[in-house]
Amino acid sequence: MRYTYEEPELVRKDNGKRLYFSKCSCPASDPERNILLVHGLTSSCHVYDIDYKDYSVTKFFARNGYNVWRFDIGGYGRSDKYEDGFDVDSDNVAKDIICALEKINELMGVTSSDVFGWSWGSITSSRADIARPDLIRRLVWVGPCFGGTIRKTPVTEPFTTLDYPYCTRVFQHVPGSSLDIDYEVCERPVVGIWLDGEFKYDLDHGRPNGGNRDILEAGDDWLIDVKSLSAPACYLAGTNDAYLKPDRAKAALDVLPAGSEYHLFRGAGHALWAEKDYYRPVREAALAFLEKEI
Repeated sequence: MRYTYEEPELVRKDNGKRLYFSKCSCPASDPERNILLVHGLTSSCHVYDIDYKDYSVTKFFARNGYNVWRFDIGGYGRSDKYEDGFDVDSDNVAKDIICALEKINELMGVTSSDVFGWSWGSITSSRADIARPDLIRRLVWVGPCFGGTIRKTPVTEPFTTLDYPYCTRVFQHVPGSSLDIDYEVCERPVVGIWLDGEFKYDLDHGRPNGGNRDILEAGDDWLIDVKSLSAPACYLAGTNDAYLKPDRAKAALDVLPAGSEYHLFRGAGHALWAEKDYYRPVREAALAFLEKEI
């Protein structure tokens, strides 16, 4: 399959920030089917296109009929930077998402798109849906953050410096170690490609801490206002995800819009969409949800 990549210009009208924006399509892509991939707190959008075996989320959705759109949140990767890292909070990222979705509508002649968000991407995409429900057809959350798993902690520094422990905390580790990645769970080349991109695109400026402050200072509060969402959501999580509170994930399903789904994968971690035993079933479950009549 031959894949075509384009990089349309994307600029926030309210603050003039330029956002790195990429479209991937192939002969199977349908102009009416579009999906926006929203990255998390510790990475930029390069992690969605891991060029090893069939791990690329971008190419998976493209060959299954989608035009696949990725972007770097403002302050991340190849997008314009912020002087104050606290400005890059969940509400501000929701505006980035809305800007990207409006651009997809303009370029493709559609009125709404699907959104796939990992980790913090579940929080930011939920806020985009609440602000502009007309733009989002369905939501897919992988490793969702509903809150209630981290003790309330003040965040005083506007940026986090990237280092190995920070960048690898999303992977499962060998029991008893905070540094040794469990390569029985996640293949070594996947981790290597992930980290190469991390340090290539983000090392010089580190991480804005607005989202980190939103999450760490919330304490036991809900991080997603599940009662206010309009789009049906499919969320996929692992039993070994330290950021998942199982009873809260179950409770969310009772109040999310009709047609929402919850899939729990035993033994999977926070980056389950990149783990060798889970990446395929996670993607297949997401695709089945997006294609299902509701």
